This record gives sequence, C-alpha cells and structure tokens, in this order.
Amino acid sequence: MTMQGFRSDRRKFIKVCTIAGISVFAAPSLWRRIGGARAEVPDPMNWRGSGNNPAFRMDGVAKVTGQKIFGRDFRAEDMPGWDRQQHYALILRCNRVERRFTGVDWSQVPEDCRPYARITADSLDEKRVKLPPFYGDAMLLPEGASPHYYGHAVAILLFDTFEKYNGAKQQLQFNKNVIRYGDATPPYTRDPYASWRIIRVEGPEGPSGEDLYSPLQDGLFFPNYRNRKVVWPTDADKSGDVSERGIFYAQKIRAQSQKESRAGNWHLVEGEYKTQIIDPMMMEPEAANVWFDRGEQTLHLVLTSQSPQDFQELAAHMIAESQYATDIKNIVVHSSVVGGGFGAKDHSIFPYYGLVAGLFAKAPVRLANNRFEQFQAGLKRHPFHMRNTLAVDRKSGKFQALISEMQVDGGGRQNFSASVSMVGASAIQSIYYLPRNDISAIANQSMNVDSGSMRGYGTLQTMSAMEMMVNQAAQELNMDPIDLRLRNAFQDGWRNTQGAVPRVGVRYTELLKRAQQHPMWRERADRKQSFEAENPGLLFGTGYAIATKDYGTGAASPSAAVQLDGQGRLSMAVEFMEMGTGVGTSQAMLLESILGQPAQRCDVGEIDAWHALEQFQTESPYTMSQDHQDQMSRAPLWTPVTAMASAASMSAYFQSHATHRAAEVLLEQGILPAAQRLWNSGPVERSQIEWRDGRLHFGDHEPLSLPDLAREIHRDGGISGVMVHCFNRWEWAEADFELSGNDYTWAIDGLALRRGGSADRVQASEYEVVKRKGVRYPPTALNNAMVTYYAPTAALVEVAVNPGNGEVTIHGLQNYMDCGRPIVPQLVEGQIEGGVAMGIGHALYEVLPALGEGAGNGTWNLNRYQVPLARHVPVWNQQHEILPPESEKDPHKGIAEVVMIPIVAALVEAIYQATGKRFNETPVSPETLRRALNPQIL
Repeated sequence: MTMQGFRSDRRKFIKVCTIAGISVFAAPSLWRRIGGARAEVPDPMNWRGSGNNPAFRMDGVAKVTGQKIFGRDFRAEDMPGWDRQQHYALILRCNRVERRFTGVDWSQVPEDCRPYARITADSLDEKRVKLPPFYGDAMLLPEGASPHYYGHAVAILLFDTFEKYNGAKQQLQFNKNVIRYGDATPPYTRDPYASWRIIRVEGPEGPSGEDLYSPLQDGLFFPNYRNRKVVWPTDADKSGDVSERGIFYAQKIRAQSQKESRAGNWHLVEGEYKTQIIDPMMMEPEAANVWFDRGEQTLHLVLTSQSPQDFQELAAHMIAESQYATDIKNIVVHSSVVGGGFGAKDHSIFPYYGLVAGLFAKAPVRLANNRFEQFQAGLKRHPFHMRNTLAVDRKSGKFQALISEMQVDGGGRQNFSASVSMVGASAIQSIYYLPRNDISAIANQSMNVDSGSMRGYGTLQTMSAMEMMVNQAAQELNMDPIDLRLRNAFQDGWRNTQGAVPRVGVRYTELLKRAQQHPMWRERADRKQSFEAENPGLLFGTGYAIATKDYGTGAASPSAAVQLDGQGRLSMAVEFMEMGTGVGTSQAMLLESILGQPAQRCDVGEIDAWHALEQFQTESPYTMSQDHQDQMSRAPLWTPVTAMASAASMSAYFQSHATHRAAEVLLEQGILPAAQRLWNSGPVERSQIEWRDGRLHFGDHEPLSLPDLAREIHRDGGISGVMVHCFNRWEWAEADFELSGNDYTWAIDGLALRRGGSADRVQASEYEVVKRKGVRYPPTALNNAMVTYYAPTAALVEVAVNPGNGEVTIHGLQNYMDCGRPIVPQLVEGQIEGGVAMGIGHALYEVLPALGEGAGNGTWNLNRYQVPLARHVPVWNQQHEILPPESEKDPHKGIAEVVMIPIVAALVEAIYQATGKRFNETPVSPETLRRALNPQIL
C-alpha cells in the first residue's frame, strides 16, 4: 500500500486481513516515509562500524538530524492524500465524584470559540458506539449518572480551527463551573477486578521434588464476592478438591508459623508495606490524528500506541457493532514512533477517544493531551498495600514461610489490573527459595485514575517490600544482609512459589558474592565513620538489594521476517514497536552471526505483513481448555495468539527468538542450497560453514559473499525471504513443515516464504503461506506456572542524609546484572542508566495523592509532581557490572524493567543505616524524612 492516501482501487495486497467484515491495514512507519528518513543509513554514515559492537544506533542519524518524528507531531497536511484541513478535539472530564453529573454549562464556552459538534453519551448511544469490553462501559458519562472515577470523560468537543480550540481550552480546562453537579451520590462500586491465591508447600524431597501442594500441580481456585468483598473458601480438607486442599495447607502454614515463633524457633518479620501512585512521565503525552474519508469509506488513524495490533482488531469490532458498520469498509492504522511508553501506551483507552472524535468530525481531527490532561487521564502505576509475614529459622537463617495479603488499587477501569496483581503476587519471592507460601492478591476498583501495565508490572511493588523484610530480618537476627541472602538464594532446578522450575539458569549467588567483595560493602562501617567525621551534620549509610524479574506473559507471540534482495542486501521486519530500547538496532545485529552481516533495514512496529501467515485465533490463551487447544491445533493456520503488544523487557528474548528462527530458515532453505550450487558440492551441513568478514567459508572452496549468494538465489528462484510466527507459554511451540519433499521441525507455529522480491519493506503480497503438518503447543496447565523466565539485577548504594531538610544525596552506586548474552551492550547500559533514574524517582520523590487530591482533579503537572532531576541522579558516581555469559547458548534476557527494582529497597535500607529510621512506605520523600528525624516539627 502506498502512502498516497488509501484507495481501494490502488490496493497492492493479495492477502488482506478482514475483521468483522472490515478490511484493516497498517501503513509503513511514518518517520521513515515523511521527509525521506529511512531505516537504512546512507554511506558513509555506516551505523554498523567495525568491531564487536555497532558504531551507533541504526536510527541514530535520523534521531540527531531531526528526521525521527514522533506520532504526536503529525498534522493532516503532513499526511499524503489526506484532506489538508486540520480540526481539533477537546475532552471535558469530571473532577469530582461525590455528586451526580447533570450536564455541561455550554454558556461557559466563549461565543467566538463554540465547537461545531458536541459528542456526548447520547451521541454514542444514537450511533451505537461502545467501548471494547476490555475497557468497560460509560465511555462518556451520561447525564444523571455518578462519575465512576476522577477524570471520567463526559463530552468531546470538535473545532474547525486551532484558534477556536485553543480559546475554548483556555476557558474550560480549569473552569470548575463548566460541568454541572447535582445531588450527592454514593461512590460507584463494583466487584474486585480479580483475586489470586498462590499456595505452595514443598514435599519431602525438598526444593526440586514433587510438592505437597502448588498451583502448577493442583491448579488455582478463586473466591466468591459478597458486598464487593472477597470471600475465600473456608472448608479445609487434605484429601478434598483443589480449594479444600489449598485452604488446608494455607491454614497449616499460618498455624505453624505462629507455633514455631512462640517456641522461639522461627523469627517473624511482620509489617505493612505501601507503594504510591506514579505517573509514567513518558516524553510525549498521548495523541491521535484521525480522518474519516467518507468518499472512500476509510478510517485513517495516526496513533501513539505500544499495541497497535490490538487496537486495529478491537477498533474493527467496535465499528462493526455500531451504525458506522455500513459506512466504513477499511481501517488504516498509521504506525509511528510513540515517544516513550513505559507501559502507559499499552492498551491505553486514549486511542478510542481519538477514533470517536474522527467518526463525528468533518475533517481530520487531532486529539492530543497536554501534560495536565495526561496526568488526569493517563494510565498510572498500581499502588499496593501489603500485609506480609516472613518466617526465618533462627539457627540456620533459612526462610521457612511467606504469608502475604495484597490489596491492589486498579482505579476506575480494569485495564491490566488483573494481570498486574497476579504478576506482583508471583514475583514477591524474588531471588529466594520459600518452602511454604500463602500469597493472595486482590485487584480492586476505585475512583482513582485507572492504572495499567506501567514498567515494573507489579513486581517493583512486591519485591521492594520483600527486600525491605530481608534487610530487617538481617538486622533483627544480627546477621550480615548478604550472608542471609546467600543462605536463601534460589538454585537451578528448584521450584518457585507456583511450583514451577525456571526455564533459565539463575546466577543469584554470583551476583551476591560480587557485591560482598566490593569496597562499598566491605568498608561500609569505616566509610560511614569517616564521612560523618568529615561532614558534621550529615548522616551516611550503605544499602543493598537484589531482585529478579520475570519477562514474558505466558502468551508471547512474536513475528519476524528476514529477506535478501538480488544485490545481497538484508532487510527485515519485526512486530515490536520502538520505545527507546533500540529494538531495531538489536534485531538487525542478530542476523550477523547467522547470515554474515546485520540487516541494512529493519522496520519495527510492523502490523500488516503478518497477514501473509493467514493465522487466526479463537479463545483467550489464558483461559482456553486443553481440549479446545487440542481441537484447534488440528487447523494448520490456528494459533493461540496472532499478535502481541510491545513491552520493553520482551524483545530481547521473545522477539529475538522469532528473528533467529527466520534467519536460520533462510540460511538453511535459501542460502545453503545456493552455496552448494556455486561450490558444486554435495550437501553442506550448518556445522561445516563459517562466516568470516562477511563471506561464507566451507573447507577449501572459494568463499562466497552475500551478493554472490543473493544473485544465485534470485536467478534460480530460490527462497529469498522467510516469515515466521512463534508462540510461547513458558515453552516454545514446535511445528512440522514439508518443503520440497523434506520434513522439518522448527520452534515456530507459522511460516511463509518469499521467492524473488526487492529490498524494500516486507510485504504480505510477496509471501506464500506454508501450512504446517503438525504442531505441539505447550499445555494450557502451564498458565498456572505464571512465570518461568527471570533476569536479576542488584544494587549497592551509599547515601548522605541531611536531617535538617530531609534531602538524600546518592554518594555512590554500583549495579550488578545478569542479562544473559547482551545483543548490544551499549543498549543494555542505556537501560541501566534509565532504570536507575526511575528507581530513584519511585524511592525518593514521585507520588500522586489518591482520589480528589490526586491527578484526576486535572491540576497536576511538573510544577507539583517531583521527578528526579540531574542533581538527584549520581551521573558521575555510578558504576555497573554485567556478568559475562556462561556460554554462547545463554539466552538474551529481558532486563528493561528489572533494573529499577533493587534501587528502591537499596535506597530505603541505606537511609535506615544512616538514620536508624526504617520505612515501609514509598516514597521516602524529603518531607517524610525531615519529619521522621525531627518529630517536634508539626
């Protein structure tokens, strides 16, 4: 499809995706098409450079020359083929919830700034426009109803000039009189979004043997809801059903913990731990530009979303169920650089408001949050309230049991609250082995702004609490904190709190021992004494923490395509969006070890190309039965999940798997047959060849360059491109394929091949699907494993505390990490630096009050919200150490989210070591610390 506006008679697709009778398309990445910027960098600016690592990011030149443009920056006149007139949309939102919404006082809008359209709940009802079920109901609050949460939208206003839009916004944004409120109303309530309980008791064979009870072995059970509260089953029976057995062992864990504590055998660390609401503060607030081309019956959308594939599908269903079903035949989603996400642009509700504005607008309409609006309506990090008990054997220092009860505030719309609470519950174990655990997590509805998949995904909240407990246990038992951790560090082959054995090797002991030998740790007492003597009035402390975060969802479904043109240039496409992690650079680099050189072009955020695979899905991969999976697996084009949203810690392992498989199939099925013909040799095995200096070597034969091989492939009509789809439910699916009369088995579940073709972007029309002969998907019971892939980091910090003003200065910071085999070390280092800053913000500064004082009232911006500044981050006083891989078979581990987690607990512990004050609630802000150290201050 060209960018010259979409027209059905100019379609270049042979295969298209049709959802609910609507054809859906995705345009090429805009920043590469507008203004001439491309993914490949022209000579002599060779991004690859020489040596082991690239000279700079693949998109580096575009970034520094201003050619990499964010989706927020596009206007109608920038879009070829669009109507050039730009309209604007403004959303009105409730800043109160205790009274009914009775309408809008339209007289507050200046006469010369009146909108030409006012979209209300009645407007949506008339056109039968409803949100996708994932987002709930009441997209716009109807008159007479109670607001469900602070910031609930009530109307969308459309303006035909910027002057009218801006004038109206100036008058309305902070105007408390524009929205009318009536009688007092009780709070809007509903049942909790989700409830989870993870109970495990190890068996007589110990950590690696069969459990007496665990979710993986026995299954999960769920509570009833009464008066909006969770009511867990109470019947206990060791020989009963799954819930009766679970309650039996849960009661036993609690009773044993109290009994052993009274006997003096176990020490109990008990406490309440709280984390705050945090705004993601991505660089670019959310925006959308939407044009309903009525003549062509096509809806165009420029979005800033981490999950455009999901939007594309849900939007099609949304339109198909409305009165617009007969008016819209095509949806075109224009992908763009999102300008940061941190999870807040993953399944955000915002694009659907843009879609609605576009349906009612007379021309292309732009809906864009300013920072006030992003605070008021954007997804937040879930606040957790935890009641935890950690039981430790007094003699051995071994952890004996963990009991945790978590209340998770999901805000006014569910979003990913159910998943976040589950992940947080499964993550609290961190690096430790626990022979017994009873962990519950309840995701609650509230009137706060809704929370979503913000970076950390529940693990930051729960593992920070775990580290605080471990540090407290060490102090109360008079043990060295790292020695205590070494006694309890999880080992390969042991079972986690769900009863699953991790699929990757763990190197926790190595990380702990490295920190133990660091001068900051060995000399911490002397350094404290020396610093405080040299700096009277300041207090000095050292803290340590370690964490290991899951990466994966249990339904990962990456796609990748790798292709070779007639001149030997490699190009590729991946499903993942670019969110600052450098995914295009890293995925391009992966080809070098398999195909001799990196891709010269890598298109990220690709959506449409995968239609060539012709795959379809049915039920949710998390809830489908084994019988359903077995039945559907007989269909050669079925898959549990066709596409997945982008997440920062998912690309290194999951997207790389797909890229590797596509490159390997291209090598085996395209390049090696061509090499055999050129060498005039018999069969050549993969183990017999080697790439050196971009040329393929085989024994005494003449080395072949990639251009030599490409010309032969294209001359002979060989395979020049490979597209794959993969599925992972804590194991990779495997499928059987037949090519040229030979059978092959690969860790993929979808395959399409290209013969001929160019070096331009991957196009569905150039590929032909290859139907599999058989497939083996991981059993659905593995959903109960919840997680089996982990990546750890640790942090050692020194702080100086000023008791007069509560300021904490980070004096030194050492970070340790195991990321497996880093693809591009510089990109990993960038993630470390960013993670450190985010951890500092969570631990010391960032907080949004709940309810009416919080972001939902519409008055929050950076003048009130304190993010860490350059002076708060130890730019020149931080070091990091990345563990070298143990072998070339080590996986690439996802680490973008885990780096910040140990920073939080390490800082809290360093503050305790400096001041003697222990805090179980974040952030430990300067004001909080000042009041704790000066109790006489009111």
